[in-house]
Amino acid sequence: MIVLINYRDNKMSQIIEGRRITVAEMAPHVHSFLPGENKVNKIAAWLEKWIIDGLKTGKIKVNDYLPKKGDIAVHTSVSLGTMQNVYRILEDKGLIASRQKVGSYIKDVSENNAEKLTSKREVASEEIKKIILDNNYKPGDIFISARKLSESLVMPFATAMAALNLLQQEGILSRCGKNFVIESVDFKVANIEQQTLVEKVAEHINKYIKNNLKEGDKLPSNNAMADMFNVSVKTIHDAVKILSVAGVVKTRRGYYGTVVTKNSQDEEIPYYYEQVEQSIKKYIAENCKQGDKLPSVKNFAEVFNVSAKTIKNALDILASEGYVNFVRGKYGGTFVLEIPSVYEKGYTWLALSPDFEQIN
Repeated sequence: MIVLINYRDNKMSQIIEGRRITVAEMAPHVHSFLPGENKVNKIAAWLEKWIIDGLKTGKIKVNDYLPKKGDIAVHTSVSLGTMQNVYRILEDKGLIASRQKVGSYIKDVSENNAEKLTSKREVASEEIKKIILDNNYKPGDIFISARKLSESLVMPFATAMAALNLLQQEGILSRCGKNFVIESVDFKVANIEQQTLVEKVAEHINKYIKNNLKEGDKLPSNNAMADMFNVSVKTIHDAVKILSVAGVVKTRRGYYGTVVTKNSQDEEIPYYYEQVEQSIKKYIAENCKQGDKLPSVKNFAEVFNVSAKTIKNALDILASEGYVNFVRGKYGGTFVLEIPSVYEKGYTWLALSPDFEQIN
């Protein structure tokens, strides 16, 4: 049985039914990988089957906790990052959810009352399928690189990679060294809603605020909302970030928690830092050359009418993709390393509000 302890009051606050599954009882394990084989997909497929079979046979139960990611990572000889991606795939499929400071627990796979929410990689994978069909790719053709794909669809590099890995899992692509190769063109493009899980949950929380709370009221805890909306605590955390950027809520540490700052009625939720990232890319492409110093975080925040933290998150993504570099000191700042390609046909996660214009 897993027990949650309230360390602030030094007393037990909640008992959560469910035992912790050990790595030893999860045989057979994934121990070896073929050259070029995607480790994330292989482990995710194995773990998905193990959970479904275990629930059917009664070997495991709903609310049982999986071993810690690090424990499975050590046993399967992969990195912790690989296991984090595996757990995200299982969360996307509705097989597991997470509780802060406790771990990832098994959900009821027979549940059908939860709204189907799409992840960024699922939306991106459908866009990639369109590219394959529209450009008449044939089996055996080498597909464009993840970097070029992220630029053409205007999405983060990590999202593009996750989508390519998903298509590899579906047998549409295969891996040959660093390249992705077309394996099959026998598929249809699904017309899924172009909205991510986090963005949709943010809308649900905003609607909950509208119908149940007033300015100054405190939101339920992230754990409580995770159970309420049938998603992970991490998803709730990211959704609350969106509402914070929108000015709907304000998050404070400790006892005060997250407080409603305005009842937003039917106002549209503004875009998140990934949309700001794309706008900064456009600014760099149209106004800068290599070596130029970008405007300050404060200036960008004023232009986009978002927080400085949102701008910093966007610049961190650009730095990880090799477009900008941070230099400290008196003559420091954010400098352009590479000019991104900006395509006419962009990838839109949410409709942009007219109040959030890109830099001309």
